[in-house]
Amino acid sequence: MKPEMNGLKGRILIVDDEDLNRILLSTNLQESGYAVETAEDGQRALQMLRGRPFDAVLLDLIMPRMDGYEMLAEMKQDAALRRTPVIVISSMDEMDSIVRCIEMGATDYLPKPFDPRLLHARIRGSMAGVQEERLAHLRERFAQVTSAQEEERQRIARELHDGLVPVLASLNLRLHTIEKQLEREEHPLAREVKELAEHAQSSSRDIRRLVHNLRPVALDELGLVPALREHLSSCGREHNLVVELVADDGERLPAPTETALFRIVQEAVNNVLRHAHAKRVAVSLVRKKDHVELRVSDDGQGFDANLPRTGKHLGLWSMRERVEQLGGQFDVHSAPGKGTTVTVLIPL
Repeated sequence: MKPEMNGLKGRILIVDDEDLNRILLSTNLQESGYAVETAEDGQRALQMLRGRPFDAVLLDLIMPRMDGYEMLAEMKQDAALRRTPVIVISSMDEMDSIVRCIEMGATDYLPKPFDPRLLHARIRGSMAGVQEERLAHLRERFAQVTSAQEEERQRIARELHDGLVPVLASLNLRLHTIEKQLEREEHPLAREVKELAEHAQSSSRDIRRLVHNLRPVALDELGLVPALREHLSSCGREHNLVVELVADDGERLPAPTETALFRIVQEAVNNVLRHAHAKRVAVSLVRKKDHVELRVSDDGQGFDANLPRTGKHLGLWSMRERVEQLGGQFDVHSAPGKGTTVTVLIPL
């Protein structure tokens, strides 16, 4: 969990062998909203860094057992630590010392006594770069996972559609044939065979629904608009929901765009069914010269879009990530009692 989610600006490790320096730095940073831990030398600091993540390290150079230079060298050799921002705070202000620290991987260098305002500015700057890098890495991993999930969904859906569904359909037909023969003979097993046929038919419907949720066949074979029409029609019937779809049956979009838009509509409608208590949903898909615009609106209870996101809004995060992977824009407009509108713009 990120520190910001607990109301903290970040987790800082102070490494200094002097008690007074550790106290001064800790007090200043804690009062500014940082979580702070301390170590008296490089060995202890490395143990702490390898035990739990820190957002930045404030490092003294002259320390017993393992000094700051040795600690920087160890961190540079450790793939898990080399990207952690390190700000050296030392009374050694010679240019050679500064250059050596930067070459060894330090993010910044401040002389003692430090200026608190400058320290906070350097910490924010150092953490911002790393957070952007981490976010980019997470987005890349999310894209890889999403792609793998879609491939696996498609494989499983195809196997169920081409394998199990025909078997159940054939079984249902044969059971009905046997049932009719047994009824003519007034055999006592006729009712039981009829029940088995009904179970087979019900299971076939369940499998078809599962196939559709995994990866609609229409999405691959017919395209986005027919798949949306089929999905929204099914949602309307099953949940007594009025669903309107306005879309043009034109040239097909690129496959990644079609998949992303379908999943966004699917997730948006799922959110409506789970949370909104809406009676009506409107979906519009408009293709323009250089982009495609998707809009999903409902007349449900809405929510305060300015409040911090919770687990309840994980679907919104997933939709946003899908859009940003394609270089698009994602917007949510909502207010208590006034429904919710999700707007997506994806370049073509």
